[in-house]
Amino acid sequence: MKIWKLSTSLESEQIAAANKEDDETLFKNLLQQGEYLHSKTNLPVETYEKGELNNLLTYKGFATPPIIDGYAVQSLEKLISEFVEFVPLTHPEYKCYAVNIVNVINECVNYSESIPDDFGGFDKLSFIEDKVKEQPIFRIKYTEHSLGDFPIISPEIYVSDAFREVVFENGLTGFTFYEVWSSQEEASVEELNPFVRESLDEDVEAHLQAYYGPIIRRVEAESAEVTEAGFYEMAPTESVPFYTIATHGYSTLRLPTPPGLDSAYVELVMHADQDPFEDKRYSWIPQVMHQVGSFAVNHMNWIGQWMVFPNQELDRYVDTYERTLTGEKVKLPLHVQPYSPESGFCGVMVVPPLPQCQEAFMMPYLENGKEIDGEWPVYFHTLLPLYEEEMEYYFQHGQEALLEKMMENGIEHLFNLHRPNTFKEKRKGFFSRFNK
Repeated sequence: MKIWKLSTSLESEQIAAANKEDDETLFKNLLQQGEYLHSKTNLPVETYEKGELNNLLTYKGFATPPIIDGYAVQSLEKLISEFVEFVPLTHPEYKCYAVNIVNVINECVNYSESIPDDFGGFDKLSFIEDKVKEQPIFRIKYTEHSLGDFPIISPEIYVSDAFREVVFENGLTGFTFYEVWSSQEEASVEELNPFVRESLDEDVEAHLQAYYGPIIRRVEAESAEVTEAGFYEMAPTESVPFYTIATHGYSTLRLPTPPGLDSAYVELVMHADQDPFEDKRYSWIPQVMHQVGSFAVNHMNWIGQWMVFPNQELDRYVDTYERTLTGEKVKLPLHVQPYSPESGFCGVMVVPPLPQCQEAFMMPYLENGKEIDGEWPVYFHTLLPLYEEEMEYYFQHGQEALLEKMMENGIEHLFNLHRPNTFKEKRKGFFSRFNK
């Protein structure tokens, strides 16, 4: 178990209260008290210093209180809602929230292993494990420090591994983490999660049928190489009105992951309204899944939520992937090609499962039918086809801005392969030539 200090990107936009009196009464309370404010009105705020519109902004350059947007609230509230208060703010150009950390843990510092600094804080901080366990976000209250023996509530915000994982999995921007403390010398990733690890067919099949529907087809991998994968196909059901295709085999290899994430074993999922193994108009679907999956396992690259993979020539594809990981601007135009002569789709985005299939996202790794503590799960990442203009908008404005435009007709509409291009409303559906 690790505890991390939450900070923010120096490039993020800075805001301040529009009224100086509000600035004192609200933000100073957020910085100092750690108590519920019960603020029901939207406090007007304004830009203090322009910067990047990340999911985590800053209050005058400070990490406390965190200022987050609606998508960050949606992503984090299930984990932290009982430990914080979301205080609504109104900016002339956008809606955001101040996060009031009401979870202040008293005397959780292991003073014998901590080193105080000269300013009432700590150069090195050690925690009492039982007091910080299962605390996703908190501040601390302590009495032993260099300034005396009176109680201090830290301005610093501390978060758990679980908080950090949610941030990475949802692609939240502007968040920075610094490791503060680890509960023990942990076993290495290699010891707990080997480079080659194979799930039993019966475990995979039970998982897929539990959430997507009955298996109607299994396509074996073209070779026995660990970098090759086959496919399962599930029939449409009342709950999931699509043919669902899932790869089987890529999760045999542990891919690299960003620090703190456990999404190293992956499989891919796509949906279609016709059987892609019977209808040639949809035959590109398993080809796309093979393209994304085989590139990852052959080049040892990570696949994570909200990443976009355009259908480009290999050198451009590699450049786009590397720029995505490093945060550099992707070169436009993308120079993509449709997946098939009939297809208008030129890339895919990694998205969460359909709402009715949420539990399918992670499959526990089982040995003899039992979960093994410390073993990472298998992630089933869903691929959503995109048009060229949608990908370029994503790389220019970000995932949240794209989804806001694409979600107007609901989630399931996005998986309709007849859907029009979000940025070409007059364009007919993808298979319109076949439906005349």
